[in-house]
Amino acid sequence: MTEQPLRAAGAPAPEITCLVAPNPGPLTLQGTCTYIVRDGDQVWIVDPGPRDAAHLEAILDAALMARGARAAGILLTHRHDDHAAGAGTLRRRLSGTARRDVPLWAVDTAAVPGAIRPPGRLLGDRGTMGHVIHLPGHTADSVALLVEGGRLLVGDTLLGGSSTVIVPPDGDLTAYLQSLQVLRALCLDGRISAILPGHGEPFEDPAAALAAVEDAISHRLARIDAVREARARGVLTMPRLLREIYGPDLPAELEEGATWNILAATEHIRRTG
Repeated sequence: MTEQPLRAAGAPAPEITCLVAPNPGPLTLQGTCTYIVRDGDQVWIVDPGPRDAAHLEAILDAALMARGARAAGILLTHRHDDHAAGAGTLRRRLSGTARRDVPLWAVDTAAVPGAIRPPGRLLGDRGTMGHVIHLPGHTADSVALLVEGGRLLVGDTLLGGSSTVIVPPDGDLTAYLQSLQVLRALCLDGRISAILPGHGEPFEDPAAALAAVEDAISHRLARIDAVREARARGVLTMPRLLREIYGPDLPAELEEGATWNILAATEHIRRTG
């Protein structure tokens, strides 16, 4: 068995550029964050986003603008279309430019034709560029990329400015809470220096990253308690649960996400007692 190379001594941290897709909305916030990770001459694209021609052209321009830049691969943090729909087209374009097959990595290989499961490490000319971490909960196939130096590209496991929606049965609140504890441990161990979410603003230093994870844990536990208490009082229909837990002024465009999160909490309570 060949040992995978560590990062070359003295190599600078990879560069990360964010391009925001033009798909803003109540659940996508400003739009999907596509990340371009450059390490020397090699580039990786994380979450190409929707099948939007202008956005895909912007990704290609940003990824290959440097002379000699080489596409090393595309990583999907999860299967949802706002992150993955453009991946097949981007892979074909990059492969045509490179005159070789550019790998497309996804845990759910059925999400995009030609996808393969990601390795534990993404390797480049300078050794390890980043580690792929499985974080189920938002979806069963959710992963994050921990780039050398500590920046975590977390997909929709955390959002910058909102809470993520969990849609059962693919979404699983029990698994999500476990994944948040994994992130909390990584923050406390000093392995995460910043969190770059799939939507919204980044958490740009270790303290902000840890606070974001702990806030997400506290928020979910509070929601679970609220659902449990409401059901114990006999509040069982979804319209009444929405009013009880989110208040009478919940915007109509957020009702669908709130409904799914209540259902996820209900399933968690049923499973865990």
